[in-house]
Amino acid sequence: MNFYVIVTIISTVTFTADLILRYMEKIRSFGMEERIHNIKGKIIPIEDFIPHNLTLAALFFMALGAAGIIMKLFGLNGLVVFPVSVMCGMFANFAAVRLLQRIRRNPPIPKTADLSGIEAVCTETIEGDGYGVISFEYEGRTYTAPAVSENETDIRKGEKAVIILLNDGVCFVEKPEEIIDILNEKDG
Repeated sequence: MNFYVIVTIISTVTFTADLILRYMEKIRSFGMEERIHNIKGKIIPIEDFIPHNLTLAALFFMALGAAGIIMKLFGLNGLVVFPVSVMCGMFANFAAVRLLQRIRRNPPIPKTADLSGIEAVCTETIEGDGYGVISFEYEGRTYTAPAVSENETDIRKGEKAVIILLNDGVCFVEKPEEIIDILNEKDG
């Protein structure tokens, strides 16, 4: 019983400190932002059951400890309590990851948004005559949108682009140097 109480207290303090630093103080270096592992499951995303970072590790141990305390209070055998507690921690991680994925989903671009002139980053290569995907910030939020090259030039992943027009949810973009070339042609 003492083990589960200690694990619950330590993980609760860690989880609370991480949330306070992360969301109230805007300090992101407390938890590990990079994923600890990269396991790919075919049907069920196995990696969603395992903690990805310090925040989810604290949540895992908090659920493990709380489940252990509850089962110990009911007088269950220790050989049953630990495996079931681990499963409770895994399900808590799975639920948290799925909830975060739902919250972080790409928000819709406002219909009244004037995106002309906003700088974006190409997140999926835009072929000259095809579609790609860009990511940009507008009014403090990050958006992703399908994009087409205005001049039918290739824009590679990671390159910067400038949004010219938003039409039916598709952004028409150009490379920044293409805009400068057009301006130089008009001056000459």
